[in-house]
Amino acid sequence: MKLPINFEMIYEGYIDSENEKNRLERYEGREGFYKASSSGFCSRKIYYESVEKIEPTNPVEPKGKRIMRLGTVVHEDLQNALVYHSNIINKEIDNKEKEIKNKQKERFHIEKTIEIKELNVRGHYDFVLENDKVYLFDFKTIANWSYSKKFGHKKDFDPSIHQELQLGTYGYAIREEFGRLDGMYLVYYNKDNSMMNAMSVPTSFATRAYNFWYNVNEEHKKGLPPFRDGVSPVQSWNCSYCPFLDHCKPPNVKRKFKWNFITA
Repeated sequence: MKLPINFEMIYEGYIDSENEKNRLERYEGREGFYKASSSGFCSRKIYYESVEKIEPTNPVEPKGKRIMRLGTVVHEDLQNALVYHSNIINKEIDNKEKEIKNKQKERFHIEKTIEIKELNVRGHYDFVLENDKVYLFDFKTIANWSYSKKFGHKKDFDPSIHQELQLGTYGYAIREEFGRLDGMYLVYYNKDNSMMNAMSVPTSFATRAYNFWYNVNEEHKKGLPPFRDGVSPVQSWNCSYCPFLDHCKPPNVKRKFKWNFITA
């Protein structure tokens, strides 16, 4: 149906504006850092992104931008809800301080920046809960198909562990900052039906993430990484969604999955 106003064009312009604002706030002047969100991804992609710093030859389509924006909105809502909850809980503790002895206030650390200087990695974690222990959480919005693969009756093995390595990257920095790390969790929001669930990630991924980024640094000292099964790219289908596909020109070969870096 033809409308007297183009909502898609207006929304696309708004999303582009918000994305640019986010880029300036987070990354302007810091382009030389590796992004924690790239943990576990193709080493060539990371090289183009953070070493060569080239513009994407295959930018995200408008529909993809809208899907990603939905994830941003859910993230912001969850973080605002945490602030709301924290204010209520800590106010109750203040009011009942004499009755609730030895009750420690919960400290909520939301959307904070981390830097691991020896690895040249920078990022922003979603949420850290600090009481007598320290817990790290990362929020993910996914479609129903992916959600069912993780939490449905017929769970499917997903060889990609980039989300766990991203969380582990934050975890390494959190452990350095707080002196401990008692638990890490991925919290999933189903974009199709608003269901929520979570999975625990072993804290050993903090060390695995460190090793991943150490190997990336060492490999990139030699220049652009060659094509390697399980590393560049991690899985062959990743190339179809890569923003540097036309620049990279990967060979059309069938690859089997395997991890090829040091693990703890």
